[in-house]
Amino acid sequence: MNAEETISGKEKLWNGILEMAQQMGFAACGCARAVPLSGSLEEQQYMQAHEKGHFGRMEYLRRNIDKRMDPALLLPGAKSVIVFLAPFSGGGPCISSDGLRISEYALGEDYHKVIKDKLFRIASFIEDSIKTKKSCRVFTDSAPVMERAWAVRAGLGFIGKNNFLISPQAGIKNFIGTVITVAELPYADKTVPNGCGQCSRCLDACTGKALYSPYSINASKCMSYKTIEAPLEDADNERTTYDPPVSYSYKWIFGCDDCMNACPWNRFNKPGWKEFSVNCKVLEGFSAKGWMDMTEEDFNKKFGNSPLLRAGLKKIRQNILR
Repeated sequence: MNAEETISGKEKLWNGILEMAQQMGFAACGCARAVPLSGSLEEQQYMQAHEKGHFGRMEYLRRNIDKRMDPALLLPGAKSVIVFLAPFSGGGPCISSDGLRISEYALGEDYHKVIKDKLFRIASFIEDSIKTKKSCRVFTDSAPVMERAWAVRAGLGFIGKNNFLISPQAGIKNFIGTVITVAELPYADKTVPNGCGQCSRCLDACTGKALYSPYSINASKCMSYKTIEAPLEDADNERTTYDPPVSYSYKWIFGCDDCMNACPWNRFNKPGWKEFSVNCKVLEGFSAKGWMDMTEEDFNKKFGNSPLLRAGLKKIRQNILR
């Protein structure tokens, strides 16, 4: 096969991937060459956070660091990392009648499954096209993959001062999915320049000062960490009973969107997939008393296929009583 035919084959496959991504509703799609990140700025920043103890009790961030830095350790022979942005913006967080807030990303179905179902179809298309089985692996925020770093290298955006990926075309509220493959594809020929400028709205909005300087976060101080990842025994309250009435003007009980909502790049957000907001009306109807009266069985029935399961009912109750 000559060089011209090889390039044509790459482009044909890539055009097919782009067409599928568009049809599935992804806000953007890009590709980067699968190379080790060892020695890169991304590795340096990750290891600095690790050494400073900024991962809190999230032990999974301390494991498999070698795999995080080398796609070939996840898929031998990896040549390409394809990155997809799935929008979840729906107009803001869920706020109950008594002021309890739930992060916008958690208002619908489990995004891992929703996104992976689509990426598996794209992976099958790639494998059929190159006639090689087991030549792709699919990931969405559940494996040791430096998703934001690969999104930058794929030309999809830049890392903001709040550490989120920001896309000039698709804003800031996007899940990131990746397909690592042995297929060789056209790669992004340039990266997006940083667009934060002198803006510091995200840092100003972080009440816990988890964002202690631009591009630097101590996750153990982050409200999202405290309300989701921190173990129950770390909750900073000793109350175990609920005495109505309770009213809050502003309280996060799952996640926190403050730094994200403060970002001016929100104006470029794309409408979120409907799967990511199906529980919004239901959640708005739950007051503090509703959460305290809920049984585990009812919680699992209503939210068993939801990001809320990550924290669980006991943790959400503890967050209310905090």
